[in-house]
Amino acid sequence: MGYIKLKKLPHPSSMRKLAMGMWKTAKDPSIYSFLDIDMTKAISYTDDYEKKYDVKITPTTLVAKAICHALKKRPELNALIRNNRVYLREHIDLFFQVHMPGKTKDEIEGADLGGTQIFKAENLKLHEIAKALHDKALKVKRREDKELSKNQGLVKWIPWSLVGLFLDLSSWIVYGLNIPFPGLPKDPFGSVMITGVGGMGVDKALAPLVPFSRTPAVVVVGEIKKRAWVVNDQVEVRPIMTLGVTLDHRVIDGIHGANLAHEFQNCFDNPDLLFD
Repeated sequence: MGYIKLKKLPHPSSMRKLAMGMWKTAKDPSIYSFLDIDMTKAISYTDDYEKKYDVKITPTTLVAKAICHALKKRPELNALIRNNRVYLREHIDLFFQVHMPGKTKDEIEGADLGGTQIFKAENLKLHEIAKALHDKALKVKRREDKELSKNQGLVKWIPWSLVGLFLDLSSWIVYGLNIPFPGLPKDPFGSVMITGVGGMGVDKALAPLVPFSRTPAVVVVGEIKKRAWVVNDQVEVRPIMTLGVTLDHRVIDGIHGANLAHEFQNCFDNPDLLFD
């Protein structure tokens, strides 16, 4: 039958190269779930809030604030695994994945995936999270983040066969030994990873855990869409946001996930009380 004819992918992104080094088998502890949120009250709240603080509040910003509320209520879940033991983080640090568009007309060729962090997010107001995220994400999109550019440049020089070893080694140094790694802040990926796909017209998606990050939760924020929703036994049209949530079963059990979802949902049901 002959060999399968294959052509090597030209100019792969740094994220694609990292992915090859991160995931080797299907053996993982992931729990996957979708969470539908009625955004009616949150949208009304956001309209007034934006006028008050002269800042743009996105669904991702609201999700970040809700995560802070939920983890403050359940601090035992703000954890990382080090040497097969669970340790609690002192602060709620959030990592946001940021799409870096390519230079071609369709923005695909040369596109990459970067990220930025907001540290000690539990101490920030909603408008402070919004401002920090906007400024940091803009630098990443424009490829003006020097640390990120330096790290992505380093990845490009690592042979494909050694990427996995590099990731394992850097993760072991940063998390296993608790020693700063050159070019990376302490605990660079934090408590939760957040990525928004709504701006790309995707209403629901799931993302994998990122092994070398030691982050036990990844949240994907989908596009808000009008859907049929039951309210007081009546069907109404409501703006619904779907979150794709991936949890590390070694840190978070089903009952923990349910409690987190309840606290999270409570924010969107009572935005005036819990968002700021």
